[in-house]
This record gives sequence, C-alpha cells and structure tokens, in this order.
Amino acid sequence: MKLRSLILRLLLIMLVGISLALTWFIWYNPSNFARQQNNDVTVEKTTRTTNQEIKRDTFLPTGVLWQGAQQKYQLGSTGTGMAARARKAVAKWRVTKVGAQKQLSVAEYDRLLTEPQSLQLTYQGTVSWTLMRKLFFGDNSKADASYSFDRIVFDTENQRTYLVNDYHETSRRLVIKQPNYGAIADLLGAATTKYKVTEQRFDHHEVALLDQSITVQPQTYLIDKQSATHYISLLMTDNTSTSAVDTKQIGNQTVYTVNSNQRLAVDKNDSLMQYEDFAASAPAQTYSGVLSSAFNALSSLSFASTQGIRYFSYSTQDSAVTFRTYVRGLPVFNQTSNGTVRVVHTTSSKRIEFSGSNLEAAIPTSQTAVELPAASEVLAKLQSLGAQPSDIDDLTVAYKWQRDTNSGLVVNLMPTYYVNVNGTYVDYADLVDGRVDITTLINTGN
Repeated sequence: MKLRSLILRLLLIMLVGISLALTWFIWYNPSNFARQQNNDVTVEKTTRTTNQEIKRDTFLPTGVLWQGAQQKYQLGSTGTGMAARARKAVAKWRVTKVGAQKQLSVAEYDRLLTEPQSLQLTYQGTVSWTLMRKLFFGDNSKADASYSFDRIVFDTENQRTYLVNDYHETSRRLVIKQPNYGAIADLLGAATTKYKVTEQRFDHHEVALLDQSITVQPQTYLIDKQSATHYISLLMTDNTSTSAVDTKQIGNQTVYTVNSNQRLAVDKNDSLMQYEDFAASAPAQTYSGVLSSAFNALSSLSFASTQGIRYFSYSTQDSAVTFRTYVRGLPVFNQTSNGTVRVVHTTSSKRIEFSGSNLEAAIPTSQTAVELPAASEVLAKLQSLGAQPSDIDDLTVAYKWQRDTNSGLVVNLMPTYYVNVNGTYVDYADLVDGRVDITTLINTGN
C-alpha cells in the first residue's frame, strides 16, 4: 500500500510538472511572444492620438493662475500639465448660453481678475470662442458667439464662469448646465509648483510677474532633424515623383520650386525653412477659420512629436499665426525659429516658416538648477538700461534653445527671462551684457 501510494504521489508530481512546462511553453515560446507583440501594436494603433486630440492640446491655455484671498499664484504640474487637467475637469460641462459683452471699468476689471478663489486660464494671444467651445468644453456645448478672448475665469466661490478679453477689458458670462466647481477648486491641490505672482499691464494685456526669485532646471532634448527632401515630399510633390522639382542656390539659401506655384527656401546655416504656396485657397473669413487653417498647415509638417506645441499668438498686422514649443509650462525661444512655426495666409497664398530641427524626446540629466531673479529686479535693470515700462510688451520666464557643442542631434534648454520690445523677443541676459542694444530695439518702432 505504501509503495502504491508513493507511486501515485510521484505520478501526480510529474503531471503537475508537465502542466507547468506546457503553460510556460504556451506563454513564453517565440511564436506566442510575437503574437503578444502584434496585439500590443494593434492596441497602440487603436488608441493613437487623433488629429482632433492634437488640435485640443495645441490650443490649450498656456498659463494657469489661482487667485487666493490676497495673493495670486502661477500653478504648474508634471505630467499632463495644469491646463489639460482643467480641460478634463470641464469636459462634461454644457454651455447653454454666452452672455452679452460687458465693457468693464478699470475698477470692475481689476475686481474680476482678483476675485478670491478663482482659477484663471490665460492665453498669450486671443482665441475664438467658436473654436474653443468645441475643443475645450466639448461637443455638448451648443452656445455660439462671435467673440475673441484670452482668459477664462472660473469663480468657484460664486460659481460663475467668464470669458475675458484683456485687450478690450470686456467680459461675457457663460451659462452652464450642471457645472462642477468643486472639481475646479480641487485643481489647486494638484499643482506641484505654486509661484507667487502679481499681474501688471503691458501693451493692453496682463502679464503675471514673479514676486520672488525661483530656481528652474535646465533641460536637454534629442532633436528630430529632417532634410529639405523630407518636406519636399510632404508639401510639394504630393508623394509623387520629385523629378519636377527645380533647385537653385541663391546666396545662403537653397530654393526648391515646383511649377510656379510652390517654393521651399532652406537656409544652409541654420536649417530654417520657408514654404510658400501661391495657389492656396484662402481660409474661412472668420477668426476660427484662420486659426483652424493655421493648425492644418502646422499638421502638414508631420513633426515626429507634437507634444508641447501650443498656439502662441495671432498678429492682425500681417495675418500671422504663431505656434511655439512649451516645455514644463515654459515657452522655448531663440534668435532663430527653432521651436516655432509661423503661418501666414492671404487671399491667394500660404506661407509656413519653420525649422528642420524640432524637439523630439527629453534626455535625463543632472544639471544644476538656474536661479532667476524676481520680475521687479529685471524691470529695474531694464529701466537702468533705458527701457521704460511703456517700451516693454511682455516679460516671461522661458527656455533658450542652445545647440549642444558635442552633438548636432542634442539641444540644451537654458532657463532665462525673455523681454518683448516692439514685437521682438530678446534674451534678458543679452540686453544686460550688451550683446543686444535695447535702445536700438526701442527706436525700431518709432
């Protein structure tokens, strides 16, 4: 009996062993692993970001402010960012009506912007409500209005929402069905950085200025560097033969043309490119149409990464829409167009100004954080150089694009202040060190 019991026990152990071996083989043999990889690829394709989602991200607000009882704060967070969190919080809100435009007095305007317990989402330039009601609040918002604004104010204490135009000092109140202001107030707790700021008016818009010095970590990025051939295929030949492309060297530029309608000029020194289509149809004659057409032009460049590219501004003088790259909530600047795309539409042509080098992926580094002074110190220094507050259009903490001396595929982003004088953004350090003469900039617009 003992022998029989032992034999049965050994057989049971063998069966369990065979079962485990078969399970391992089924799950870990190469053919099954290949199937798992294929399944992963299929899932990735079905969840891939759509063009509409990219458009939503591109037109996200670029500033998030919280007004407390006495102090205003600039909020930031890692990951999706504060503006994306705010959009998620209102995704199911239904705007049923846009109130009439109200012209605010100076006192009323200041009171609205300092309303306690309010979250304020700001844009560098104005945006169209017709466009934003679809991208920010979702398709369930049916209220329409021909109105441009650059700030959304969520008054969580009185449960009211306003669209504000800083330039004209006007507002419109939104009527919202079943809003959740608690979710808006909760965003304060989601912020990983809170900087004390005071808003000051420059060139008809409010600018959040740092009340104290801060430290900002430099960033290093791998860049996606594409040749002219890549953009010729995307923009000019419609994926057909490139044999019809004519090439000429004009000074520092290589100029590619197709027939007499399309032209791509490439600067050999810095990879800056300018594409022109002289037979392009004009965009819809609405602000929403202009911004949407500019986004379509941006999309036609098919950058390797669109993460961080944001709508920056619209110039009525030359009908130019500018998109700029943002990293950790800060805009990226340089003396060249690295990190920016500028789209100009006329009634019969389209021009896209961009760079063949664009940010692709962050590279972890252990660089020392840079300390930046309070905005009051910067303004005092600029005044000592001859710039009055009326000469300054904007002042912002930003990253400066600097080429890495060791690799042409790497760029270093260094924290600094950028000052806008007469429409030109200049590194504050260049003004202080005399590399750029601020008097010349001031007199340029006179």
